[in-house]
Amino acid sequence: MDNTSDSSSSSSSRVVWLIAVPLILVPLYFGLQSSTSSTLVLSFGKFSSATNYDSSKNINPPIGELEKKLMSSLERVEAGLVRVRADIKEAQRKNQTFDDPEYVSTGQIYGNPTTFHRSYLEMEKHFKIYVYEEGDPPVFHYSASQGILRIEGILIHQIEISKFHTNDPEKANVYFLPFSVLSIVSYVYVVDSREWGPMRNTAADNIDSISRKYPYWNRSLGSDHFMLACHDWAPKISFAVPYLYKNSIRVLCNANTSERFDPIKDVSLPEIYLPHGTTNGLIGGSSPSHRSVLVFYAGGTHGYIRQVLMEQWGKNNDPDVQIHKYLPKNVSYYGMIRKSKYRICPSGYEVVSNRK
Repeated sequence: MDNTSDSSSSSSSRVVWLIAVPLILVPLYFGLQSSTSSTLVLSFGKFSSATNYDSSKNINPPIGELEKKLMSSLERVEAGLVRVRADIKEAQRKNQTFDDPEYVSTGQIYGNPTTFHRSYLEMEKHFKIYVYEEGDPPVFHYSASQGILRIEGILIHQIEISKFHTNDPEKANVYFLPFSVLSIVSYVYVVDSREWGPMRNTAADNIDSISRKYPYWNRSLGSDHFMLACHDWAPKISFAVPYLYKNSIRVLCNANTSERFDPIKDVSLPEIYLPHGTTNGLIGGSSPSHRSVLVFYAGGTHGYIRQVLMEQWGKNNDPDVQIHKYLPKNVSYYGMIRKSKYRICPSGYEVVSNRK
């Protein structure tokens, strides 16, 4: 098998994890905040009174074959999540460690390293995304992938071919709304018209269609659905459907709270400049402990924060702190990113800032 192809596939999968990890860890996290009594069992109908369930002993609630048959699809999904939460609690109780070369088990970034790691492992085993088939390219299931804002196109494609994708909506944990805001702006919006109606209606009509055809949107009022977009207009387009911006998970590059980005449920997506329409060569590098530069930034000084950044660090002589308005000659931008522990992404005139 072609090793280059394997490397590209692995790199692309990691991009999908940018979305998949926060999407699954958020519900798992909130599940772990419950007590060890019946509140840990979410929506099991008659099984919700399983007060003898004690996750600290890793005892799963007794579910027989007859009970499984009586369960709805949602209850079966929840039953699986109950077992997942029990395994996470058990790992936390025993302070288990795992042989995983990509796992960093120390540092203040983790509230509980063991819980985080076990959550991640369970996500990789169980997390499933259903992609609605409704809609045609180029507005749905497609977005250009070369240039600024084009991480949206990469992710839409990768979600549909990833190992997390399922063709059975009954087995899904979350549901992806595959409209592309970038494509809506490119193909629906009439330049200089200032008409928001057609763009907002494109998203609203799609959700109206799936809500009539499938039970899943109405079942949760959109709370287990997600959209992703890297265009600045995405928040305003999402306002066309109140439940979309109030309940659904919005994966957005424009993570501006003044435009109603909700950090409790929404996910911030890094805006990456893709000169060749691929993430190849942009992901990877040595582990943080083997990177020689502490912090790196190179870019313009538009916006107050960037001006302050240059005033404070722009003329320092510390080799660990590489802050530049213009990148020195013969220095690779991507090379500096891969050798730096931290990469500053300051806002310019807007909160969102693309990084090459």
